[in-house]
Amino acid sequence: MVLNIIFSYNRAMQLDYLIKSVIARFKIDYKLIVIYHTSGEHKKGYDLLKEKYAAFNNISFSERKKVLFDPAYINTFRSKEYRDFFLERNFMKKNSDNFKGLVQKEIKKSNCEFAMFNTDDGVFLEDIVIPEKVFEIIRKNPENASYRMYVGGNLDGHPSFVQKKEGYYEWDYYADKEIHHWTYPFSVDGTIYHSKGLLKHLKKIAYHNPVTLEENGFQYMRKKKLMKIGLSPIHSQLLLTKLNRVTVDTLNPTIHIKPEFLNEKFVDGYRLELSIPKIIHNCNIVPEEISLVKGDTREIIYKMDDAGKKVQSLLGIEGAKEQLR
Repeated sequence: MVLNIIFSYNRAMQLDYLIKSVIARFKIDYKLIVIYHTSGEHKKGYDLLKEKYAAFNNISFSERKKVLFDPAYINTFRSKEYRDFFLERNFMKKNSDNFKGLVQKEIKKSNCEFAMFNTDDGVFLEDIVIPEKVFEIIRKNPENASYRMYVGGNLDGHPSFVQKKEGYYEWDYYADKEIHHWTYPFSVDGTIYHSKGLLKHLKKIAYHNPVTLEENGFQYMRKKKLMKIGLSPIHSQLLLTKLNRVTVDTLNPTIHIKPEFLNEKFVDGYRLELSIPKIIHNCNIVPEEISLVKGDTREIIYKMDDAGKKVQSLLGIEGAKEQLR
């Protein structure tokens, strides 16, 4: 079974869109847990979500809690860099919370053999049917293999060193020195790991939110040459939609649909609909059209424009080519 951990902050409507795609598309056994936190009026949106999905036994929500410090950092103290990170980002800080400890606790207590992360701006476009051979490879290489759903042979820049197997692709994350999707051995988007193999190393890494989890996790895995074996579907199955951003840790380009506006609409009973390109060449996309739907009412709040085309042009195989304010 796969534990699907979704990280979410102030994006209840987009999270709902993602969860619905998981329910519709996942044809494998899974548990889904949302690790979230909110500010202001956004709590109302998440309360609605918890009520909406209460009948699903395999879906749960776990809210991040403020703490004076997270004891999960103790296992990172052998590294001066991580000790400094703890003092700067967690110890007795105004916004310090239990994110690190919560992530690790949920993986451990789930008893799922495999685990993956997702962020709340994604959507699964195709049925998720994973060859048993993929699980066998990860099982035999718990610290050195993973399955990434947002890449595939359809994406621009698909490297020549990626080998096509029976129903999946396989490659070496360290085959190329350039940084892109196929040389980035750790991600918080749509990548399945062996739970115990992953947890062994997460305990040793300092991180305080999804951004630093990915950045510090990537640096750690790369330094130790872990997660060497990359696996993926033949055709990418996950898209990341660039509607907005809710973190100050990155300035990745988006079209800036305000989360506050979307939350108000969600609380008022609207749901999100995105018009996705039929042919996918990039795992990061600006939707061609964004609509909010309530009963027979449809409000089109965005259509692709020059600003959207500009944002799309800045999204390549290495992620954001540059960051925008």
